[in-house]
Formats: sequence, C-alpha cells, structure tokens
Amino acid sequence: REFGRPIATAQQAREISKIGVFYDTVEESLLANGFAPNRNGAHQGFLRKAA
Repeated sequence: REFGRPIATAQQAREISKIGVFYDTVEESLLANGFAPNRNGAHQGFLRKAA
C-alpha cells in the first residue's frame, strides 16, 4: 500500500515470480527472462575449472 498499489494475491505473486513456468530449451529460457542468446560457434570461455 505504501507504494501506491494494492497487495498482490497469491496467484498474482506466482505469475510475477514465474513460479511453475517451465521452458523447453535453454534459448527459450534466456529469451523469456531477458538475457542474450547463447553464442553459437564462438569462444565461450572456461566452461569448467582446470583440475
């Protein structure tokens, strides 16, 4: 109420937080959450730590 808007219901909070939302591919997940797509064929840096 202090921010000038009503308190979200449980269902609205789930939708805002994307609780229970699943994606089929990594690319779809990145796109839906505002991240840049994976770089195909480019240098991707260190993918695991050296032993």
